[in-house]
Amino acid sequence: MADVAVTLADIYNPVAFATGAQEDQIELNRFIQSGIITGDPRVSAFAQSGGSLNEIAFMKPLGTEEPNYSNDDITDNSETKKISSAKMIVRTAYQNQSWASTDLASEIALVKPLPAITGRIGSYWATTNERRLIASCTGIVADNVANDSGDMILDKSITTGTIADTNRISATNIVGAVQTMGDHGMNLRAMAMHSAIYSQLQIQNLIEFIPDSMGNVDIPTYQGKRVVVDDSIVPDTTVAAYPVYSIYLFTEGAFVGGEGMPENASELNRNPSAGNGGGETQLFSRRTDIIHPLGFSCVGTPAGTSFTLAELRLAATWDRVWERKNTGIAVLKVNL
Repeated sequence: MADVAVTLADIYNPVAFATGAQEDQIELNRFIQSGIITGDPRVSAFAQSGGSLNEIAFMKPLGTEEPNYSNDDITDNSETKKISSAKMIVRTAYQNQSWASTDLASEIALVKPLPAITGRIGSYWATTNERRLIASCTGIVADNVANDSGDMILDKSITTGTIADTNRISATNIVGAVQTMGDHGMNLRAMAMHSAIYSQLQIQNLIEFIPDSMGNVDIPTYQGKRVVVDDSIVPDTTVAAYPVYSIYLFTEGAFVGGEGMPENASELNRNPSAGNGGGETQLFSRRTDIIHPLGFSCVGTPAGTSFTLAELRLAATWDRVWERKNTGIAVLKVNL
C-alpha cells in the first residue's frame, strides 16, 4: 500500500503535540542529559505560577572560623555568630515560534507524521534552550571579569605574539581551570566546548567514550567528565588573528530548570487567503522556561518581557551571590 500524505490538520492534537515536543526537548537537550541542568520543584513552581521575576532564598555559609574552647568560667560568655540569608533572583523566559505547513511538507508526507513533526519542534526548543544556557555563561564570565577579578577563569589565551602550546587546550590547562574552584574542583562533572577544541583533545588522545545507559550511543568524556560539543560556543574574535575559545566546566546541577505550561502551548491556525487563496496552515509552539545558574542573581532588566540571547550575554544581567567555590562553573580560555 502506497504511503498516503496527510495534512497537518488531519493529525493535529494540541495535547499530543505539546507533550511530544516537550518529551523530545528533554531527550535532545544535551545539558539536561549530562546533568548540567537539573529540575528544581521551586523553579518549576515559579514557571507555572506566572510572572517574570521570582526569588530563591538561601542561607549563607557559616564560615570556617576556629571554634570556641569550653572552660569552667561562668563569666566567660561565647559570642553568638550571625546566620545570614540572601536571595537569587530568577527570571522566566516566555518563548514562542511558529511554522507554516509548507515548511513541514516533507514530514507531513511521512507515514508517521506526528512524531516527525514533534521531533523537529522538540529539537528546535532543545537547541534554543542550550543556547540560552551558553549565553548565560557568557554573561556570567563578563560579570566575573568586571566585578570579581576573574576568579572563575583561567585565561591562557594571547592576542599578540606567537601562539604556543601553553596557550592551547591541554591536560595541564584543564587542571588549572579546575583549580579555580579549589577543593571543590572535584565536583566538576561535565565540560562544554566548541568542536574545534574537542578535535584538539581527540588529537591528544584525551577523549574516552563510554556507552549510554542503553548501550547504544558512545558518550565522549574527559577524565570521567561528560563532554558536550556545541559550536554555538563561538570564539571571541575581537582580534581576528587570535580567536579565543572558552571551555566551560560544570558541576552536576550547575543550572536549575523549570517549565510552565502555557494556556495554549500548541495551536493551529488556518490562513485561507495566503498564497493568493491557496491557503496556509500555521503551527504555533509556546514555552515558559526558567534556566538559571545556581549562585547567581539575574539583576538586569530586559527590554521586553524576557531576556534575549544578546541580553543574557551582558555582564549587567548577572551578579554572583555565592562564594566562588560554591558555584558550579569554571572557565578555561585558550587559543587554537
